[in-house]
Amino acid sequence: MIKKILLLLSGGIDSATLLAKLNSEGYEIIALSFNYGQKHFIELNYASELAKKYKVTEHIILDIPIEGFSYSALVNKEIKTTEFNDFNNLPKEQVNSYVPFRNMIFLSFALSIAESRKIQKIFIAINKDDANNYWDCSEEFIKNINLVSKMNTSISIESPLINLSKKEVVLLGKNLGIDFNQTISCYQPVDGVECGSCLSCIIKKEALNE
Repeated sequence: MIKKILLLLSGGIDSATLLAKLNSEGYEIIALSFNYGQKHFIELNYASELAKKYKVTEHIILDIPIEGFSYSALVNKEIKTTEFNDFNNLPKEQVNSYVPFRNMIFLSFALSIAESRKIQKIFIAINKDDANNYWDCSEEFIKNINLVSKMNTSISIESPLINLSKKEVVLLGKNLGIDFNQTISCYQPVDGVECGSCLSCIIKKEALNE
């Protein structure tokens, strides 16, 4: 019997790779994306194309009010996302592209949808490099939000890429036939083109180069 799952889908490398992986494993996939006023809203176009390519059963795009996110450079147009030029000197602490409690908010919506549709598994594409700068991408976060879920449901939140580096995710994606030109990971694209200097771009560039 084909199992129905819910996947948080952006237009980036990680979620594209996880989408391809789950598709290859025969899951029936409902994709969930969010419009929260992000500067890189173009990612939703990439997510939609990926959803079509992998023939997901349904692609839900939820609009979230952005007022509570204005602290973040990922949303606030008056705050420039920090730029970098050296992968080896990237910070190991929270950066200004952090959106307060973003993954908890996303997963709360996902849990609500999953419970109402009797879906037992939610998948999120975070990797171990993400945890360096975003606490809500860590194993501890996933462990604890699963504890919250188990208070009322049997829904599990799965993060199968969480022990992989970005380089390892790229390798997995290549093995699954991902065309990374059909993804976007930039925090501040200019006219739809990746800036090449935000944290996400630097990490992606290094992973692709190696």
